[in-house]
Amino acid sequence: MSLDTLVLVALVGSFFAFMAVEALVPARRAMPQIRYWRLIGIAGFAVSMAVNVLAPLAILPLFAGIHALDLSGWGGWAALPVIVLTTFFTYWSHRIQHRFDVLWRMGHQLHHGVARIDIASAFIFHPVDVFIQVFWTLLASVLLGVSPVAGAIAGVLGAWIAFYQHWNIDTPRWTNWIIQRPEAHMLHHEYNVHARNFGDMPVWDMLFGTYVNPARADDIRVGFEPERMRRWLAMVAMIDVSSDLGRERL
Repeated sequence: MSLDTLVLVALVGSFFAFMAVEALVPARRAMPQIRYWRLIGIAGFAVSMAVNVLAPLAILPLFAGIHALDLSGWGGWAALPVIVLTTFFTYWSHRIQHRFDVLWRMGHQLHHGVARIDIASAFIFHPVDVFIQVFWTLLASVLLGVSPVAGAIAGVLGAWIAFYQHWNIDTPRWTNWIIQRPEAHMLHHEYNVHARNFGDMPVWDMLFGTYVNPARADDIRVGFEPERMRRWLAMVAMIDVSSDLGRERL
């Protein structure tokens, strides 16, 4: 089995395995009940997979020969430096989305409006957010001169990081030195606070002063009030449904 196929199979398998584990031993049991929630999450996952795999395969060949480095000889393993560079880009774009109202309104508020954090919530994103993530993966892939397959693997790994961060289980605190753990991401989602844990890799938060690693996050309030979240079509239309709340920001 080739590396790219192995990564894709492992990702899809782990998505459903993670969903099953959190159903059996959830860290937080008292969460809002939303009709068809897991089906919505599975649909979001399928769309994310299609975009993250197909975009690099279709677009990167158009930029063949344009690169700052040439890691094409690394094969699929070049996805690893692509992920590192992508997470640097997304740290700053993510932080800026939380800092400026116009960028918050343009998509990211939809993801933060969800009042439960679990595997299904990982892919509740506005199309603008999806575009931004894919753009940074493509840019990192072009700069590093990797193959389209390596770019696609990087997109798949990025999706894995996304649903791991939203996993509703307890995780060891030390793991946050490697990848942002669910408890730290819960703190990022805290209601009306826009100041912590923007990076998929904690190293960027450590370097730029936004790193917090809580022991637990059971009592963290997340999401909007139900009446605001019911305005999801307004959020899709890029209308700010939360500006009257005020926000704690950097």
